[in-house]
Parts: sequence; C-alpha cells; structure tokens
Amino acid sequence: MNIIPLPYKIGAAVVLVGLLVAGHVARVSAAHERGYAAAVTDRAARDAVAVVSRVTENVKVGEQQYKINLDITKEKHETLAPVIRTIYVDRVRVGTGICGPASTTQAQDASSSDAGDPATRLVSPEAEKRIRELEVEVETHFATGRACQEFGKRNGFYP
Repeated sequence: MNIIPLPYKIGAAVVLVGLLVAGHVARVSAAHERGYAAAVTDRAARDAVAVVSRVTENVKVGEQQYKINLDITKEKHETLAPVIRTIYVDRVRVGTGICGPASTTQAQDASSSDAGDPATRLVSPEAEKRIRELEVEVETHFATGRACQEFGKRNGFYP
C-alpha cells in the first residue's frame, strides 16, 4: 500500500531538509546580526567617550599654550620697552663713512644740533622716521627670539 510514490517521498524529504537548513541559517544569521549590532553599538560608545576625552585634553593643552604665549609676550614687551624708548630718544645721525662728508654749502651755525659732532649729520625727518620704524621692527623680532629662548631655558628645553 504505497499511495505516495518513492520519488515524491524523496522530494518531500529534500524540501523538509532544505527548510530546516534555511531555518537554521536564518536563526544563526539573526544571532550574528544581533551580535554585530551590539559590537557596533559598543564601538560607537567607546569612540564617543574617546572623542570627548580627546576634546577635553585639547582644551587643557590649548589653555596651557595660551598661558605660555602670554608669558612669552609679557617678557617680550618688558624686554622691548626700554629699547624702543632709546630708539625714539636718540636722533639718527649718518657718519661720513656712509654718505660722505657734509657739504659746506649746508653749513649750520653753532646752535644747530649738527654742531656737536661735525663728522656726522642728521638725516631728513622722513628718513629718520623710516629708520626708526625699521629699528623697532627688527628689535621686536629680536625681543621675540630672546623671550622664546628664555622660555626654553626656563623649561629645560636646552641648557
């Protein structure tokens, strides 16, 4: 009494096994997806904590660098102030080695400022202004360098 022929029974068994395998694969895949999602969520949380930590550290470093910059700038200004005063107090004179001797047609009386040092002469006001601006700029750079060197010595960057 075989009502169902053997090839149909084999086909049904293959379909049943196929469905069981598909179910198992789906279950394993869902478990894998849950594990992957948990891993991704965990990684995202750790990354967020690391970013917050890094930003906090960067803020601290930025504040420290700002304080260092203020110290260097203060020292630079303290060093530069007397030099700038000297630059603007003394008159600018040109020696004969640079521009040759002063011409006799421009001789001035004994009360002029040139009479004190006959080997030199005063430069024009416009040239004096430019020379002073150049001196101030050069001294500013020198003062910056000296302040940075002093900071380096104080903090043990070099002996």
